[in-house]
Amino acid sequence: MMRTKAAGGSPDALGQGDPLDMEATDQLSQQLDEERNDRLQQNLGAAMKQIAHSKLVSRLLSLDMMVKSVPSPTQSHTPSPTPSGIIGFRSIGFGQCGLIFERPGRKQVVKVARPGFHEALLIDYEAHQAVVAAFTAQKDNPECRVPQVFRHISKNEQEWWQDNKSLFPKQHSSFPLPSSALTSERILPLPKVIRDLFINEFCPEHRRQDAFSSPLNRDCLARVYLGRRRLPNQPAPMNFALRNYNLCLDQMVQLDLPVLFYAIAIGEALAIIHWKANVDGYDIEYVLGSEAEPTSEETSRKRRATRIWVLDFNLCTRWEEKVGWKQPQALIEQLVLAFFENDPYYPLPFPEDEFDEQLWLAFKDEYLRKSKEILAEKDERLHSLPKKFIKACESRERENLMKGLGHGHRDHKG
Repeated sequence: MMRTKAAGGSPDALGQGDPLDMEATDQLSQQLDEERNDRLQQNLGAAMKQIAHSKLVSRLLSLDMMVKSVPSPTQSHTPSPTPSGIIGFRSIGFGQCGLIFERPGRKQVVKVARPGFHEALLIDYEAHQAVVAAFTAQKDNPECRVPQVFRHISKNEQEWWQDNKSLFPKQHSSFPLPSSALTSERILPLPKVIRDLFINEFCPEHRRQDAFSSPLNRDCLARVYLGRRRLPNQPAPMNFALRNYNLCLDQMVQLDLPVLFYAIAIGEALAIIHWKANVDGYDIEYVLGSEAEPTSEETSRKRRATRIWVLDFNLCTRWEEKVGWKQPQALIEQLVLAFFENDPYYPLPFPEDEFDEQLWLAFKDEYLRKSKEILAEKDERLHSLPKKFIKACESRERENLMKGLGHGHRDHKG
């Protein structure tokens, strides 16, 4: 059985001579994924057979499809047997400043800083805390969700690294341990039924079998690129992977996904990040993933199947509220820079397509509505800033289009 400490504690350190069993770790990760998918299939019942695969995926990604909360095996009185061997950390993704690891069966992930990014990870932690607090403070639950963040771990925190260093996969010189780390809530991957459709629809035919069998594709989160369409007749990428999958607007439309609702949800989220958390949102991500596992108290209620999650705050800047009236122009310029330098999650003003214009208007209207609600209780000198931000975004896009720079031009990232 896998070795664990009491709930809430850190993992057991390996004893002298105890081998880390990465095969058992991968096996348990696969087993837990299969069990989650089995529970979803039981929930959907006849719908799995009665409607087309694409229609089922459209419903699952509608964000309003409710499924019965079923406890995970770790909450059950008769959990499935776990593989023998020492269960360690398994890499499930990467970001600019670090690698992300799960320990199968745990509800946390560990983000470990790359060399030279220790300070960025502390910035990530502090901004993440501010955004979680801002979302939690909302009277009505926002449509997007932010994973809980638990702690920042210094590279010099000997006790934590003594307990955990040996649980990581074989290290190499480009990624030495110990390092800075932070722990946060695991965002569960999209269900297999969705992953399979992505592969069937968007993976080159000669690569599909490899994509279906690759264990890396279990770790599927889909970036919601409302501001990008693929070029017409653009060939499928040769290196197809579902980790951090870039789901472009035309693909979402092809799958009949509720992109107007996505635009509204992201507009609401950005307003909370700007005016409640006082964070600029530079380089954050909006991804589709599964809803969080229910707690034992929540298993009697229905819950959503999927959710848009907001994550990655390592390049964000926070400001004091007084900056809003002492240096309003500088603040607006920073927010506009962060908006356009981000990956293309946001709809853009002045698109060529009428449908894309509806997305921008939906995003804009919800951003302004939520901003007004948040700022109603704050200094009135802040009240005009959300409209100034939107107008500045429109002005910048208009000028860049007139210069022939194209939609969503980014000055720094290209």
